[in-house]
Amino acid sequence: MHPLDLYDQWRRRLLRWLPVRQAFDRTPGDVAPHGSEDWLLEPIDADEACRLFPHLAKDRAVLQYQKLRLQMREQDGRGF
Repeated sequence: MHPLDLYDQWRRRLLRWLPVRQAFDRTPGDVAPHGSEDWLLEPIDADEACRLFPHLAKDRAVLQYQKLRLQMREQDGRGF
């Protein structure tokens, strides 16, 4: 067994006994910004959508931008 594997096993066993909550063990609700600071909740800006998707017509760009934002919310676990 590689020495780094041994160290990793030892470290995991040690951390399991410590009562410290790790920063990476947070839920999406803990990490999500407050509603007033969440840019994903802001109304969609058609100009921004057209700049992000210049190859699409305006209504298709807005639709694609909406899909992108919903996908980002789903990935972050923020819900719809």
